[in-house]
Amino acid sequence: MRVAVAYQDGEIYGHFGHCPMFAVYEYGEYVSDCTKKLVDSSDRAGHQQMADLMKELNVDAVIVGNMGGEGKAALLSYGIVPIVGYSGDADTASDLLVTGQLPTSPADGGCGGCSGSCGCAGHEEGCGCGGAEGGCSCGC
Repeated sequence: MRVAVAYQDGEIYGHFGHCPMFAVYEYGEYVSDCTKKLVDSSDRAGHQQMADLMKELNVDAVIVGNMGGEGKAALLSYGIVPIVGYSGDADTASDLLVTGQLPTSPADGGCGGCSGSCGCAGHEEGCGCGGAEGGCSCGC
C-alpha cells in the first residue's frame, strides 16, 4: 500500500490544494517494512494539480487536514481514497491507516463526524478537526 500525507514539519498539513510537501509511505508486508519519501509539491497549486500528482505517485490514499469537494472528487476519480479531518504526527497517521486503526471517513468516526466536537488538546482554528471541545475519540 502507498499512502501520501500532506506534510509540514512532521505534521499533517491542513490544506490539500496548497500543500508544500507530501510524505509518501510505501508499505511492504509489515508496517515495519515501510519506506518514506518526501515529495516537494510547492510548484503546484489547486486541487486538480495535487490530485494529478497523487496519481503520478501511484498512491492508494491521501491523508490531509482539510479538503474540499473538488479535491475529493478529483482523487476519487483516480481511485484514490481521500482521508480528511486529521491533525498530528504524519508518520503515526499513516501507520494507523495501514493497520486499520484510522477511520477513512467521518461516518466511520473521523473528525468530520463529531458534529463539531473533536476534543483536540490545544485545538486551534484551522487544525482540521472541526471542533473546539468534546468527547470524540477520533484520534486527532
